[in-house]
Amino acid sequence: MNEQSINFQILDNLPDELVKAGLITKDQLAVANVTHKSMGGDIGRILVKKGFVAERQLLQFIADKLHIPFVSLANCHIDPSVIKFVPINLVQRYHFIPVAMDKDELTIAMADPLDLFSLSEIKAAVKCDIKPVFAAGEEINKTVKLHYRAHDEGKTATEELVEIIDQGWGGDAEGSEKLEELASGTKIVNMVNGIIIKAYGEHASDIHIEPRQDSVRVRYRVDGLLEERIILAKKMLLPIVSRIKIIGGMDIAERRVPQDGRVRLKFMGNRLDLRLSTYPTMHGEKVVIRLLAKEGIIGLEDLGFSDEDKKRFMEIIAKPHGIFLVTGPTGSGKTTTLYAALQRINSQEKNIISIEDPIENEIEGVSQAQVNTKAGLTFASALRSILRQDPDVIMLGEIRDRETADIAVRSAMTGHLVFSTLHTNTAIGAVARLVDLGVEPFLISSALLGVLSQRLVRKICFDCKTVMEPSPGHLAFINKGKVKLYRGGGCKNCRMSGYNGRVGIFELITFNEKMRQLIADRASEEELKKEIKVMKIRDIVGEGIAKILAGTTTVEEVIRVTQEE
Repeated sequence: MNEQSINFQILDNLPDELVKAGLITKDQLAVANVTHKSMGGDIGRILVKKGFVAERQLLQFIADKLHIPFVSLANCHIDPSVIKFVPINLVQRYHFIPVAMDKDELTIAMADPLDLFSLSEIKAAVKCDIKPVFAAGEEINKTVKLHYRAHDEGKTATEELVEIIDQGWGGDAEGSEKLEELASGTKIVNMVNGIIIKAYGEHASDIHIEPRQDSVRVRYRVDGLLEERIILAKKMLLPIVSRIKIIGGMDIAERRVPQDGRVRLKFMGNRLDLRLSTYPTMHGEKVVIRLLAKEGIIGLEDLGFSDEDKKRFMEIIAKPHGIFLVTGPTGSGKTTTLYAALQRINSQEKNIISIEDPIENEIEGVSQAQVNTKAGLTFASALRSILRQDPDVIMLGEIRDRETADIAVRSAMTGHLVFSTLHTNTAIGAVARLVDLGVEPFLISSALLGVLSQRLVRKICFDCKTVMEPSPGHLAFINKGKVKLYRGGGCKNCRMSGYNGRVGIFELITFNEKMRQLIADRASEEELKKEIKVMKIRDIVGEGIAKILAGTTTVEEVIRVTQEE
């Protein structure tokens, strides 16, 4: 599809207006101005490219200033008749998506609704009046793929997914022909596919299908929290679970013990891996589906680092050898951070090898493998084999046991750069965890480059973001006097939650000579924490407060993810 984007210079005073609105800082504007003077290009596009402001936020801001409607295509229902009315070649040529038809007026979403030439050509082609509205370019691309790919092939989106899923069937169970026939019926197939499609569209990480006494509840985990989506009749449980077992290669006749399965789909031009798990409960089998979308690696600029932490992080991953650990609970984005690090240092001069469980995204130029315990491929056995592959950089999905920890640390001592994760609540707790696993403190003090502890907080929804009056509790938490805080009022774009998307908050610990000596001398965690304070390293709560004051998140969110702190 031909790309088309808004001319960000349509507002002469756009940069100053963005600063006044709190979308960017004066420092960010200064950086963009330097780039503009040295390399050219308009300021708005530079701000987007550097990650200072999202394209969607900028478009929304411009739309408000110009009094042109802005639509979120992710939450927009488009009638199939509207899609059929506009040919795909016209959509691709002028980079738009038809949204609605009202009498003789066609509403179309464009990244640049001020492009009069394109509007004139579209109007002449469709022979009706045109009403243009703003939409983000990336959302236009995804929506066109969803609607026109299925339309061209004469299928609905759910039917398109069915065909791909059916190619991955397996695990027929003897004596269960009737159950399989029921699970393969069009109604059940489309229902399961629809549940998956809806979850994918909402950027859910997990789907929970839960039996209750007289119904079935479907919940999605979005931005880290479960939200109820669908309530189904209890009679739908057995065929739905059976259908999921079929696509995951599980035994559909076995309902007494938990089962695990996997399936890979191609959906809307993207690869989607599903990890499936069943669990027998008193009301029937509960199913959890983990969605692993292959949509590209998030860059370091988008993780949420402060400028200072980003600089220190870059210095660590540029080291030729040593071990760097990322800690935090399940679902805190540890693997995402390591992927961003690998992507940044990836080059033709480096041999980078990983062992993961599972592979969550593909990185071009990195030799990635997945743990397979049934075949004897564990983290430890894979790591021993990797060391015979002449690696420069090793990414180890998780350090779980003494053998893996010992090999990882010794690898870091012998000229390799090792990245891995640990399940600890604090950054400095990683030292104690390695000692508990049997690694000698003197090895830890020599090999450990740094530890990053992280959490994910939900971001305030841009579409309904409003200023709020801080309560005494808010002011006490952030330890400030009079400040301006924000919250989301709730809108259709954030499912009335007030939040949309997530960003990281971090504590990045590096080690000076005194810290290394303390570790070698088996100092307690409290002694190490005292030295961290002397080094003036901001802890994870402090990072959260900084994001509260920046208007990125709320006090409630930071408290929620840092309660143990």
